[in-house]
Amino acid sequence: MLKKNMLVNGKTDALISPLDRGLQYGDGLFETILVEFGCATFLQEHLCRLQKGCDVLGFPVLDIKTITDEVSQLVSDKQHGVIKIILTRGVGERGFLPPEKINVTRVIMFSDLETGIDQTLKSINLVLCKTCLAKQPLLSGIKHLNQLERILARSELRDVADAEGLMLDTDGSVIEGTMSNIFIVKDDFLITTRLDNCGVEGVIRKALLQQAEKEGITCKVEKLSLDDVKNSDEIFMTNSLMPVRVVKQLILGETVVNKEISTYAVWAKDTVLAAIKQQVNVTLKNSI
Repeated sequence: MLKKNMLVNGKTDALISPLDRGLQYGDGLFETILVEFGCATFLQEHLCRLQKGCDVLGFPVLDIKTITDEVSQLVSDKQHGVIKIILTRGVGERGFLPPEKINVTRVIMFSDLETGIDQTLKSINLVLCKTCLAKQPLLSGIKHLNQLERILARSELRDVADAEGLMLDTDGSVIEGTMSNIFIVKDDFLITTRLDNCGVEGVIRKALLQQAEKEGITCKVEKLSLDDVKNSDEIFMTNSLMPVRVVKQLILGETVVNKEISTYAVWAKDTVLAAIKQQVNVTLKNSI
């Protein structure tokens, strides 16, 4: 069943070499995309970020048509689920030096979800993680395969229900969640963190920044401290699969700070759901 839901370089029966640099060194990129009613939502935005990652790592220009066709092949008869796209530098010689000629390994897989995206605004606890993010401006913004920091941070939450982890960089600046971007509200201003040195420029984060500008909503992108988050009026987190969760408790070790349901979080949720609905309607119309 898994092979029917996975393509390796366009084939259902292909295997990945143990010499692949994605396996050997984490030399690659990935995207995780929500599928609603056969529509890979925000697909072009994900592919745009994937191309940015290719530029950073020196991969060839994306074959957008091939990837789009393969995504469509996997989701055409599906309802709800998740598409994951993985690109690696392919097989190379032993050692860190990348080959001059790159034969990219392309993996696209689909995982079913029983139900579609939740229409209600869910709440979570936000727990400060001990694991920090290293500063590396060159890799900031993209989704590369080296995710050990987030794996270690996520492991800290194993026994905590309904929680996301808050990650700082090594200088103590707030960056993001283990799998989400952070927005805070202070004095009726919407604020999200700068991602100059580390962190992922989330697709939903970018969409909300663009929509805020269209609507004349002031949204600042600036460096945030832990005190900024602690003293904020409201906090919500975003990613492509949530897509918006409001924080009800900020847990900083022994200190617990209660937060209110955010009116901005409601706006964010409604904005994203409207965009997804529009994309789904276009997909359904084109499939008729």
